[in-house]
Amino acid sequence: MSSPNQIAANIQNAQHSTGPRTEAGKAVSSQNALKHGLTAQTVLLPGEDEAAYRKMCEGLFDEFQPETTSERELVQFLGDTQWRLSRCSRLEVRALSSEYPDFKALDVISKHEVRLKKTYSTTLKEVHDKIASRLSSRAEAMGQAMVIRRADVLKSRPTDLNALGFVFTVKEVDQQINREDVLRRAVKVVSQQFAA
Repeated sequence: MSSPNQIAANIQNAQHSTGPRTEAGKAVSSQNALKHGLTAQTVLLPGEDEAAYRKMCEGLFDEFQPETTSERELVQFLGDTQWRLSRCSRLEVRALSSEYPDFKALDVISKHEVRLKKTYSTTLKEVHDKIASRLSSRAEAMGQAMVIRRADVLKSRPTDLNALGFVFTVKEVDQQINREDVLRRAVKVVSQQFAA
């Protein structure tokens, strides 16, 4: 336990060291404890290729085509996790490339890699489930809108999908009806051809 004199001396010494004062100094000191970056708050670390990171994220957004905020956040989290997983590989190469491999670092990297793979797998499933749910709801709503549009055409009345709560335009529904009709006719021709 510290004596009252030691406590007073510590308080007085602390007044001389107030830490970094400029934004640049604060940014540098925030990286003081950075060893491998696997638990870092930021995704990109100093020296990492921001263009490669952005390209990877853009690829994921192109692949999954997220539409809602939660879908976009999940896809971004998936990209961040993938980037951190790639970092594990880079760190592993660095740990093994020295004259004396750092086996302690390899153990830490391996543990983080296992955790990140689990996170990646869970997030990937969430992305697939969320997007599949949206697409399923959209397909069901489109089917309902197509039935309404077909009925309106048969009765020669205008179709107001927005008044019924649909987000589709009449043009979109007509295109889907046309696509479905063309496909049905094509299936019929093909099946008749094989029957003959």
